[in-house]
Amino acid sequence: MKTIKTDVCVVGAGAGGFGCVYRLLKNGINTVVVEKNMDFGGTAVFCGVDGWEPGVSLDGAHLLLKEELQKMNQGAAVLEAVPNCNLFFPENGMNWENHSFEQYPWGLSMPSNLHYSDTLKRCRSLRKDGSMKRFQFEGAAMTKAMHQVLAPYQNKLSALFGYEFYACEKSGRNIRSVTVKNGGESIRIVADFYIDATGDIILSREAGCAVAMGSESKYRYQEPSAGEKDSRQMNAVTYVFRVSPAADPNHIDEMPERYQKVDISAWKAYKMKRTVSCFCLYPNHDINVNMLPTMEGAEYIDFGEAADEVGKARVYSYWKYLQTEKNMNGYLLTKIFSAGVRESYRLIGKYVLNENDVRAGLFSQPKRGRTVAIADHALDVHGTSGMCRELEYPYEIPLECTMPREVDNLFVASRGASFSHIAAASARLTRTILSLGEGVGEYVAEQINSGLYFKNV
Repeated sequence: MKTIKTDVCVVGAGAGGFGCVYRLLKNGINTVVVEKNMDFGGTAVFCGVDGWEPGVSLDGAHLLLKEELQKMNQGAAVLEAVPNCNLFFPENGMNWENHSFEQYPWGLSMPSNLHYSDTLKRCRSLRKDGSMKRFQFEGAAMTKAMHQVLAPYQNKLSALFGYEFYACEKSGRNIRSVTVKNGGESIRIVADFYIDATGDIILSREAGCAVAMGSESKYRYQEPSAGEKDSRQMNAVTYVFRVSPAADPNHIDEMPERYQKVDISAWKAYKMKRTVSCFCLYPNHDINVNMLPTMEGAEYIDFGEAADEVGKARVYSYWKYLQTEKNMNGYLLTKIFSAGVRESYRLIGKYVLNENDVRAGLFSQPKRGRTVAIADHALDVHGTSGMCRELEYPYEIPLECTMPREVDNLFVASRGASFSHIAAASARLTRTILSLGEGVGEYVAEQINSGLYFKNV
């Protein structure tokens, strides 16, 4: 088996992993990144969540990525939420009163002449008007932008794309090595630090770290919105899909035969017509459709390998409903992305960010030391027990939320960091996780370059 020795091994190359890698390389740290997909990007690229929701952020890599994306022809655009029927009835202008969610079950964001800084506001104290501003990009353009940002530091980076985490070896309170696989090939990676940037925190779980899944009772963290008991309730899963204008203005897609055989009758009867989607217009006028949601989080887990068949059958059925009953004829479905999972396993780390921290905000939440990210997205839970509660102020995410209690040289930089179920509903957003990854990368680089970590050990 081949062995690679490095300073830091980052497992996962989504937003959090990229943020870690960028900060490590910028500080001169030799880094190996492992990713099961064939490139950087994670959920934003491979699951169709190819836009940044409005939200505050620390300065960092998102500004560099934005600059690279805006250099590309139709690579990205600032979107503004407009009256939802505006795409089809532009004569309505900005008059929201003309819209009916029952008749047009979607919210629409369209390209505007607004500045990127307008997308960095979500909470009430920052966003003075009612309109949402998003930053939409093409997935392939984002991957290209990531490579451009990392280009000056390539001599310090080894990227193992197409490799999956397989096992880890521990010694006392430290990880000694991880083994990754690509088909029949195995590679052992020996590093001083390891960063778990996978959505399902697979490395942390293998290393024996305490984890949570589902929602906690109100007695766990005294969260006012929590239920009376722990439950399997998780934020719901969406199969995002993309549609394009058809040459025939009356075009209606047919469901492929394989999906006609999937039994989704109960979902169609009780949930399909209650689904409201977020429509985001790409620069080339295709539409990104984020149906909210496609299936419950626990339901997705229970379906196992069958989840994809069920999810895509629901997409086709929902799309047929929009085309035949909600005036979406004239478009054709061109792509269904991989499942967009909002929540699964979460670390129980040195500190668990909870609803009280999020709602208290920067000025009132307890200070716990170094801040790795700030955020202000709503407490946004999709599914049967859903809620969307806007915040008054931004809040901070402390470094302790990325630190397991059981392992000293491991950090978590993903949506699986140490958040309660309710706090994760806000902190999980891509731009926030990018910033969190940068904070972890900067801290680890500082420990290595100063030698303080090893002296302390």
